[in-house]
Amino acid sequence: MLVACYGILALAALGRSVFQIITKFDSAPLAYVLSAVAAAVYVLITVLLLVDRPWARVTTWIAISIELVGVLVVGAVSLVDPGLFPSDTVWSVFGRGYLFIPLVLPVIGLWWLARTRVRASVVTIGKFDGLHIGHMELIRESVEIAQDERLRSVVVTFDRNPQEVLAPSDAPVKIAATTARNRKLRAAGVDHVEELRFNESLANLTPEDFVDAVLVKRLHARVVVVGSDFKFGHNASGTVETLRALGAQRGVRIVVAEDVLVDSRRVSSTWIREALEAGDIELAARLLGAFPVVLGEVVHGLKRGRELGFPTANLGTNAQGFVPADGVYAAWVRVGAKRYPASVSIGLNPTFGDVTHRSVEAFLIDVNLDLYGHVIEVEFIRRLRGMIAFPGREGLIEQMHDDVRICREILSQQVADA
Repeated sequence: MLVACYGILALAALGRSVFQIITKFDSAPLAYVLSAVAAAVYVLITVLLLVDRPWARVTTWIAISIELVGVLVVGAVSLVDPGLFPSDTVWSVFGRGYLFIPLVLPVIGLWWLARTRVRASVVTIGKFDGLHIGHMELIRESVEIAQDERLRSVVVTFDRNPQEVLAPSDAPVKIAATTARNRKLRAAGVDHVEELRFNESLANLTPEDFVDAVLVKRLHARVVVVGSDFKFGHNASGTVETLRALGAQRGVRIVVAEDVLVDSRRVSSTWIREALEAGDIELAARLLGAFPVVLGEVVHGLKRGRELGFPTANLGTNAQGFVPADGVYAAWVRVGAKRYPASVSIGLNPTFGDVTHRSVEAFLIDVNLDLYGHVIEVEFIRRLRGMIAFPGREGLIEQMHDDVRICREILSQQVADA
Protein backbone atom coordinates (compact mmCIF):
# COMPACT_ATOMS: atom_id res chain seq x y z
CA MET A 1 0.00 0.00 0.00
CA LEU A 2 2.81 2.41 0.88
CA VAL A 3 4.54 1.70 -2.45
CA ALA A 4 1.26 2.25 -4.31
CA CYS A 5 0.69 5.60 -2.56
CA TYR A 6 4.18 6.81 -3.37
CA GLY A 7 3.89 5.49 -6.92
CA ILE A 8 0.65 7.36 -7.58
CA LEU A 9 2.03 10.51 -5.98
CA ALA A 10 5.25 10.19 -8.00
CA LEU A 11 3.41 9.87 -11.32
CA ALA A 12 1.09 12.78 -10.55
CA ALA A 13 3.90 15.02 -9.33
CA LEU A 14 6.23 14.10 -12.19
CA GLY A 15 3.62 14.73 -14.86
CA ARG A 16 2.61 18.06 -13.35
CA SER A 17 6.15 19.32 -12.80
CA VAL A 18 7.36 18.37 -16.30
CA PHE A 19 4.38 20.12 -17.90
CA GLN A 20 4.93 23.26 -15.82
CA ILE A 21 8.67 23.44 -16.50
CA ILE A 22 7.95 23.24 -20.23
CA THR A 23 5.09 25.78 -20.26
CA LYS A 24 5.51 28.12 -17.26
CA PHE A 25 9.10 27.94 -16.08
CA ASP A 26 9.89 31.64 -16.61
CA SER A 27 7.06 32.83 -14.36
CA ALA A 28 8.40 31.18 -11.18
CA PRO A 29 11.60 29.23 -11.86
CA LEU A 30 12.47 28.47 -8.23
CA ALA A 31 9.00 27.14 -7.45
CA TYR A 32 8.90 24.91 -10.50
CA VAL A 33 12.43 23.59 -9.93
CA LEU A 34 11.43 22.67 -6.37
CA SER A 35 8.35 20.97 -7.79
CA ALA A 36 10.58 18.87 -10.04
CA VAL A 37 12.80 18.04 -7.07
CA ALA A 38 9.73 16.91 -5.12
CA ALA A 39 8.64 14.69 -8.01
CA ALA A 40 12.14 13.20 -8.30
CA VAL A 41 12.20 12.41 -4.57
CA TYR A 42 8.82 10.68 -4.83
CA VAL A 43 10.06 8.59 -7.77
CA LEU A 44 13.27 7.70 -5.91
CA ILE A 45 11.37 6.61 -2.81
CA THR A 46 8.99 4.47 -4.89
CA VAL A 47 11.89 2.66 -6.56
CA LEU A 48 13.76 2.18 -3.28
CA LEU A 49 10.70 0.73 -1.56
CA LEU A 50 10.55 -1.92 -4.29
CA VAL A 51 14.16 -3.01 -3.65
CA ASP A 52 14.29 -5.44 -0.75
CA ARG A 53 17.92 -4.88 0.25
CA PRO A 54 19.58 -3.31 3.32
CA TRP A 55 21.35 -0.57 1.35
CA ALA A 56 18.06 0.42 -0.27
CA ARG A 57 16.38 0.71 3.11
CA VAL A 58 19.11 3.01 4.39
CA THR A 59 18.77 5.17 1.29
CA THR A 60 14.99 5.17 1.73
CA TRP A 61 15.39 6.44 5.28
CA ILE A 62 17.49 9.32 3.96
CA ALA A 63 15.14 10.11 1.06
CA ILE A 64 12.00 10.11 3.20
CA SER A 65 13.73 12.24 5.83
CA ILE A 66 14.67 14.74 3.11
CA GLU A 67 11.08 14.69 1.91
CA LEU A 68 9.74 15.39 5.41
CA VAL A 69 12.21 18.22 6.03
CA GLY A 70 11.39 19.68 2.61
CA VAL A 71 7.67 19.58 3.33
CA LEU A 72 8.13 21.36 6.65
CA VAL A 73 10.50 24.01 5.28
CA VAL A 74 8.50 24.74 2.15
CA GLY A 75 5.29 24.67 4.17
CA ALA A 76 6.67 27.23 6.59
CA VAL A 77 7.86 29.46 3.74
CA SER A 78 4.45 29.17 2.08
CA LEU A 79 2.74 30.34 5.26
CA VAL A 80 5.01 33.39 5.44
CA ASP A 81 4.69 34.21 1.74
CA PRO A 82 1.82 32.32 0.04
CA GLY A 83 2.63 33.99 -3.26
CA LEU A 84 6.06 32.39 -3.50
CA PHE A 85 4.59 29.15 -4.83
CA PRO A 86 1.96 29.49 -7.59
CA SER A 87 -1.26 27.63 -6.86
CA ASP A 88 -0.58 24.97 -9.51
CA THR A 89 2.84 23.80 -8.28
CA VAL A 90 3.31 20.39 -6.73
CA TRP A 91 3.99 21.96 -3.36
CA SER A 92 0.84 24.06 -3.46
CA VAL A 93 -1.50 21.35 -4.75
CA PHE A 94 -0.21 18.58 -2.51
CA GLY A 95 0.81 20.91 0.33
CA ARG A 96 -1.79 23.63 0.84
CA GLY A 97 -4.53 21.77 -1.01
CA TYR A 98 -3.95 18.30 0.47
CA LEU A 99 -1.64 18.88 3.41
CA PHE A 100 -2.03 15.33 4.68
CA ILE A 101 -0.37 13.82 1.59
CA PRO A 102 3.17 15.26 1.79
CA LEU A 103 3.18 15.55 5.57
CA VAL A 104 1.57 12.30 6.70
CA LEU A 105 3.02 10.02 4.00
CA PRO A 106 6.68 10.42 5.04
CA VAL A 107 5.71 9.98 8.69
CA ILE A 108 3.98 6.71 7.78
CA GLY A 109 6.97 5.74 5.64
CA LEU A 110 9.45 6.27 8.47
CA TRP A 111 7.20 4.36 10.87
CA TRP A 112 6.95 1.48 8.37
CA LEU A 113 10.72 1.32 7.92
CA ALA A 114 11.19 1.25 11.69
CA ARG A 115 8.68 -1.59 12.13
CA THR A 116 9.66 -3.83 9.24
CA ARG A 117 12.77 -5.80 8.36
CA VAL A 118 14.33 -6.92 5.12
CA ARG A 119 12.46 -10.01 3.98
CA ALA A 120 14.00 -13.16 5.42
CA SER A 121 15.36 -15.64 2.90
CA VAL A 122 16.01 -19.25 2.02
CA VAL A 123 19.62 -19.47 0.86
CA THR A 124 21.45 -22.15 -1.10
CA ILE A 125 25.21 -21.88 -1.62
CA GLY A 126 27.64 -23.36 -4.11
CA LYS A 127 29.97 -22.88 -7.08
CA PHE A 128 27.21 -24.27 -9.31
CA ASP A 129 29.67 -24.96 -12.11
CA GLY A 130 27.60 -26.06 -15.07
CA LEU A 131 24.37 -26.10 -13.05
CA HIS A 132 23.89 -29.85 -13.30
CA ILE A 133 20.79 -31.76 -12.19
CA GLY A 134 22.14 -32.07 -8.64
CA HIS A 135 22.47 -28.29 -8.42
CA MET A 136 19.01 -27.82 -9.86
CA GLU A 137 17.55 -30.13 -7.21
CA LEU A 138 19.14 -27.93 -4.51
CA ILE A 139 17.64 -24.84 -6.09
CA ARG A 140 14.24 -26.49 -6.60
CA GLU A 141 14.11 -27.46 -2.93
CA SER A 142 15.10 -23.97 -1.75
CA VAL A 143 12.51 -22.30 -4.00
CA GLU A 144 9.83 -24.71 -2.78
CA ILE A 145 10.63 -23.94 0.88
CA ALA A 146 10.64 -20.20 0.14
CA GLN A 147 7.23 -20.38 -1.50
CA ASP A 148 5.74 -22.50 1.31
CA GLU A 149 7.07 -20.18 4.03
CA ARG A 150 6.66 -16.93 2.08
CA LEU A 151 10.35 -16.15 2.15
CA ARG A 152 12.76 -14.87 -0.48
CA SER A 153 14.77 -17.51 -2.38
CA VAL A 154 18.45 -16.61 -2.79
CA VAL A 155 21.29 -18.42 -4.54
CA VAL A 156 24.78 -17.54 -3.32
CA THR A 157 27.61 -18.27 -5.73
CA PHE A 158 31.01 -16.89 -6.67
CA ASP A 159 32.42 -14.88 -9.55
CA ARG A 160 35.13 -17.52 -10.06
CA ASN A 161 36.04 -20.98 -8.88
CA PRO A 162 37.71 -20.59 -5.45
CA GLN A 163 40.61 -22.70 -6.73
CA GLU A 164 41.51 -19.89 -9.13
CA VAL A 165 42.50 -17.86 -6.05
CA LEU A 166 43.65 -20.59 -3.67
CA ALA A 167 45.53 -22.86 -6.10
CA PRO A 168 45.45 -21.44 -9.64
CA SER A 169 47.47 -24.29 -11.17
CA ASP A 170 44.90 -26.81 -9.92
CA ALA A 171 41.79 -24.84 -10.87
CA PRO A 172 39.52 -26.86 -13.18
CA VAL A 173 38.19 -25.43 -16.43
CA LYS A 174 34.67 -24.09 -15.98
CA ILE A 175 31.95 -26.26 -17.48
CA ALA A 176 29.96 -23.16 -18.41
CA ALA A 177 30.81 -19.48 -18.74
CA THR A 178 29.89 -17.40 -15.69
CA THR A 179 27.43 -15.31 -17.70
CA ALA A 180 25.67 -18.43 -19.00
CA ARG A 181 25.53 -19.91 -15.50
CA ASN A 182 24.05 -16.74 -14.00
CA ARG A 183 21.46 -16.49 -16.77
CA LYS A 184 20.39 -20.07 -16.10
CA LEU A 185 20.28 -19.39 -12.35
CA ARG A 186 17.94 -16.46 -12.82
CA ALA A 187 15.74 -18.54 -15.09
CA ALA A 188 15.45 -21.21 -12.38
CA GLY A 189 12.83 -19.21 -10.48
CA VAL A 190 14.95 -17.79 -7.66
CA ASP A 191 14.21 -14.29 -6.40
CA HIS A 192 17.83 -13.18 -6.19
CA VAL A 193 21.32 -14.33 -7.22
CA GLU A 194 24.06 -13.09 -4.89
CA GLU A 195 27.41 -13.41 -6.68
CA LEU A 196 30.23 -12.97 -4.20
CA ARG A 197 33.63 -11.81 -5.37
CA PHE A 198 35.96 -14.58 -4.26
CA ASN A 199 39.20 -13.00 -3.07
CA GLU A 200 41.66 -13.54 -0.23
CA SER A 201 39.49 -11.56 2.16
CA LEU A 202 36.52 -13.85 1.58
CA ALA A 203 38.75 -16.94 1.57
CA ASN A 204 40.12 -16.03 5.00
CA LEU A 205 36.72 -15.78 6.69
CA THR A 206 36.23 -18.38 9.39
CA PRO A 207 33.07 -20.49 9.14
CA GLU A 208 31.53 -18.44 11.94
CA ASP A 209 32.42 -15.14 10.26
CA PHE A 210 30.99 -16.34 6.94
CA VAL A 211 27.69 -17.31 8.55
CA ASP A 212 27.45 -14.01 10.43
CA ALA A 213 28.62 -11.67 7.66
CA VAL A 214 27.02 -13.28 4.62
CA LEU A 215 24.13 -15.48 5.67
CA VAL A 216 22.77 -13.63 8.70
CA LYS A 217 23.68 -9.96 8.30
CA ARG A 218 23.72 -9.65 4.52
CA LEU A 219 21.00 -12.06 3.43
CA HIS A 220 18.86 -12.47 6.57
CA ALA A 221 18.83 -16.23 6.08
CA ARG A 222 16.16 -18.18 7.91
CA VAL A 223 16.79 -21.44 6.05
CA VAL A 224 20.00 -22.63 4.33
CA VAL A 225 19.87 -25.50 1.82
CA VAL A 226 23.17 -27.26 0.99
CA GLY A 227 24.48 -30.52 -0.42
CA SER A 228 25.92 -33.32 1.69
CA ASP A 229 29.51 -32.43 0.73
CA PHE A 230 29.21 -28.71 1.49
CA LYS A 231 32.41 -27.07 2.79
CA PHE A 232 32.95 -23.42 3.66
CA GLY A 233 35.19 -21.00 5.52
CA HIS A 234 38.97 -20.69 5.68
CA ASN A 235 40.71 -23.79 4.28
CA ALA A 236 37.26 -25.37 3.81
CA SER A 237 37.24 -25.99 7.58
CA GLY A 238 33.47 -25.71 7.88
CA THR A 239 31.36 -28.81 7.21
CA VAL A 240 27.64 -29.51 7.19
CA GLU A 241 27.85 -30.29 10.91
CA THR A 242 29.63 -26.98 11.53
CA LEU A 243 26.87 -25.21 9.64
CA ARG A 244 24.19 -27.02 11.64
CA ALA A 245 25.78 -25.93 14.93
CA LEU A 246 26.24 -22.32 13.86
CA GLY A 247 22.74 -22.20 12.42
CA ALA A 248 21.18 -23.55 15.60
CA GLN A 249 22.86 -20.80 17.61
CA ARG A 250 21.46 -18.13 15.29
CA GLY A 251 17.99 -19.47 14.62
CA VAL A 252 18.81 -20.58 11.07
CA ARG A 253 17.44 -23.93 9.92
CA ILE A 254 19.82 -26.08 7.87
CA VAL A 255 18.43 -28.42 5.22
CA VAL A 256 20.75 -30.99 3.62
CA ALA A 257 19.46 -32.12 0.24
CA GLU A 258 19.87 -35.72 -0.83
CA ASP A 259 22.45 -36.57 -3.47
CA VAL A 260 21.17 -36.99 -7.02
CA LEU A 261 22.35 -40.31 -8.47
CA VAL A 262 22.66 -41.47 -12.07
CA ASP A 263 23.50 -45.15 -12.58
CA SER A 264 24.24 -45.33 -8.82
CA ARG A 265 26.89 -42.60 -9.07
CA ARG A 266 26.53 -39.17 -7.50
CA VAL A 267 26.19 -36.43 -10.11
CA SER A 268 29.13 -34.03 -9.93
CA SER A 269 30.96 -31.43 -11.98
CA THR A 270 33.99 -33.74 -12.03
CA TRP A 271 31.96 -36.49 -13.71
CA ILE A 272 30.68 -34.02 -16.32
CA ARG A 273 34.24 -32.96 -17.14
CA GLU A 274 35.19 -36.60 -17.55
CA ALA A 275 32.32 -37.08 -20.00
CA LEU A 276 33.26 -34.00 -22.01
CA GLU A 277 36.92 -35.00 -22.10
CA ALA A 278 35.79 -38.29 -23.64
CA GLY A 279 33.46 -36.52 -26.09
CA ASP A 280 30.44 -38.24 -24.52
CA ILE A 281 27.91 -35.49 -25.16
CA GLU A 282 24.93 -37.73 -24.40
CA LEU A 283 26.19 -38.50 -20.89
CA ALA A 284 27.18 -34.88 -20.23
CA ALA A 285 23.73 -33.72 -21.31
CA ARG A 286 22.10 -36.34 -19.10
CA LEU A 287 24.05 -35.07 -16.07
CA LEU A 288 23.59 -31.40 -16.91
CA GLY A 289 19.92 -31.65 -17.76
CA ALA A 290 20.79 -29.70 -20.91
CA PHE A 291 23.27 -29.93 -23.76
CA PRO A 292 26.72 -28.48 -23.00
CA VAL A 293 27.49 -25.01 -24.33
CA VAL A 294 30.59 -22.92 -24.99
CA LEU A 295 30.57 -19.31 -26.06
CA GLY A 296 33.03 -16.81 -27.42
CA GLU A 297 33.73 -14.04 -29.88
CA VAL A 298 34.23 -14.99 -33.52
CA VAL A 299 37.77 -14.15 -34.62
CA HIS A 300 39.71 -14.31 -37.86
CA GLY A 301 41.49 -17.60 -38.50
CA LEU A 302 43.51 -19.07 -41.34
CA LYS A 303 40.46 -18.95 -43.68
CA ARG A 304 41.15 -22.58 -44.59
CA GLY A 305 37.50 -23.57 -44.23
CA ARG A 306 36.53 -20.91 -46.75
CA GLU A 307 39.18 -22.21 -49.16
CA LEU A 308 37.65 -25.70 -48.86
CA GLY A 309 34.12 -24.42 -49.44
CA PHE A 310 33.12 -24.56 -45.75
CA PRO A 311 33.52 -21.08 -44.21
CA THR A 312 33.53 -21.33 -40.43
CA ALA A 313 32.95 -19.12 -37.41
CA ASN A 314 36.19 -19.51 -35.50
CA LEU A 315 36.30 -19.09 -31.71
CA GLY A 316 40.04 -19.59 -31.72
CA THR A 317 41.34 -20.15 -28.20
CA ASN A 318 38.78 -17.78 -26.66
CA ALA A 319 35.96 -20.24 -26.06
CA GLN A 320 34.44 -19.91 -22.59
CA GLY A 321 33.25 -23.15 -21.06
CA PHE A 322 34.56 -26.69 -21.20
CA VAL A 323 35.47 -27.55 -24.79
CA PRO A 324 34.83 -31.28 -25.37
CA ALA A 325 37.23 -33.79 -26.92
CA ASP A 326 38.68 -33.17 -30.36
CA GLY A 327 36.40 -34.23 -33.17
CA VAL A 328 33.40 -33.23 -35.25
CA TYR A 329 30.04 -32.47 -33.63
CA ALA A 330 26.47 -31.76 -34.62
CA ALA A 331 25.58 -28.52 -32.86
CA TRP A 332 23.37 -25.49 -32.73
CA VAL A 333 24.96 -22.06 -33.01
CA ARG A 334 23.07 -19.27 -31.28
CA VAL A 335 23.49 -15.71 -32.48
CA GLY A 336 21.37 -13.42 -30.36
CA ALA A 337 17.85 -14.84 -30.27
CA LYS A 338 18.32 -17.05 -33.34
CA ARG A 339 19.90 -20.45 -33.68
CA TYR A 340 21.37 -22.21 -36.71
CA PRO A 341 22.30 -25.85 -37.39
CA ALA A 342 26.04 -26.37 -37.60
CA SER A 343 28.85 -28.85 -38.07
CA VAL A 344 31.54 -28.03 -35.51
CA SER A 345 35.18 -29.06 -35.64
CA ILE A 346 37.36 -29.05 -32.52
CA GLY A 347 41.11 -29.62 -32.52
CA LEU A 348 44.28 -28.91 -34.47
CA ASN A 349 43.08 -30.10 -37.90
CA PRO A 350 45.85 -32.70 -38.39
CA THR A 351 45.49 -32.70 -42.19
CA PHE A 352 47.44 -29.44 -42.16
CA GLY A 353 50.66 -29.09 -40.21
CA ASP A 354 50.56 -25.36 -39.56
CA VAL A 355 47.78 -25.30 -36.94
CA THR A 356 49.36 -24.74 -33.53
CA HIS A 357 46.36 -23.96 -31.31
CA ARG A 358 43.29 -26.04 -30.55
CA SER A 359 40.23 -24.21 -31.81
CA VAL A 360 36.46 -24.43 -32.12
CA GLU A 361 35.21 -23.83 -35.68
CA ALA A 362 31.52 -23.90 -36.61
CA PHE A 363 30.23 -24.27 -40.16
CA LEU A 364 26.65 -22.98 -40.27
CA ILE A 365 24.53 -25.26 -42.45
CA ASP A 366 22.50 -23.69 -45.28
CA VAL A 367 23.25 -20.11 -44.19
CA ASN A 368 26.13 -17.71 -44.75
CA LEU A 369 26.58 -15.00 -42.10
CA ASP A 370 29.35 -12.53 -41.35
CA LEU A 371 29.88 -13.20 -37.64
CA TYR A 372 33.28 -11.61 -37.05
CA GLY A 373 33.20 -9.76 -33.74
CA HIS A 374 29.92 -11.37 -32.67
CA VAL A 375 29.64 -13.45 -29.50
CA ILE A 376 28.05 -16.79 -30.32
CA GLU A 377 27.01 -19.84 -28.30
CA VAL A 378 27.76 -23.35 -29.53
CA GLU A 379 25.42 -26.01 -28.13
CA PHE A 380 26.83 -29.51 -28.71
CA ILE A 381 24.28 -32.21 -29.55
CA ARG A 382 26.28 -35.25 -30.66
CA ARG A 383 29.84 -36.24 -31.52
CA LEU A 384 30.16 -37.73 -35.00
CA ARG A 385 33.80 -38.79 -35.03
CA GLY A 386 37.30 -38.02 -33.83
CA MET A 387 39.87 -35.97 -35.70
CA ILE A 388 41.38 -37.68 -38.75
CA ALA A 389 44.51 -36.76 -40.72
CA PHE A 390 43.62 -37.03 -44.43
CA PRO A 391 46.29 -37.54 -47.10
CA GLY A 392 44.98 -34.58 -49.11
CA ARG A 393 42.29 -31.95 -49.49
CA GLU A 394 40.01 -34.10 -51.62
CA GLY A 395 39.52 -36.72 -48.92
CA LEU A 396 38.92 -34.03 -46.30
CA ILE A 397 36.35 -32.21 -48.45
CA GLU A 398 34.49 -35.46 -49.14
CA GLN A 399 34.40 -36.23 -45.41
CA MET A 400 33.20 -32.70 -44.60
CA HIS A 401 30.27 -33.14 -47.00
CA ASP A 402 29.37 -36.37 -45.20
CA ASP A 403 29.70 -34.65 -41.81
CA VAL A 404 27.35 -31.85 -42.85
CA ARG A 405 24.81 -34.35 -44.18
CA ILE A 406 24.85 -36.33 -40.93
CA CYS A 407 24.66 -33.16 -38.82
CA ARG A 408 21.67 -31.95 -40.81
CA GLU A 409 19.91 -35.29 -40.25
CA ILE A 410 20.66 -35.34 -36.50
CA LEU A 411 19.49 -31.77 -35.92
CA SER A 412 16.41 -32.14 -38.11
CA GLN A 413 15.43 -35.27 -36.18
CA GLN A 414 15.94 -33.43 -32.89
CA VAL A 415 13.57 -30.69 -34.02
CA ALA A 416 11.03 -33.27 -35.17
CA ASP A 417 11.19 -35.08 -31.82
CA ALA A 418 10.82 -31.90 -29.77
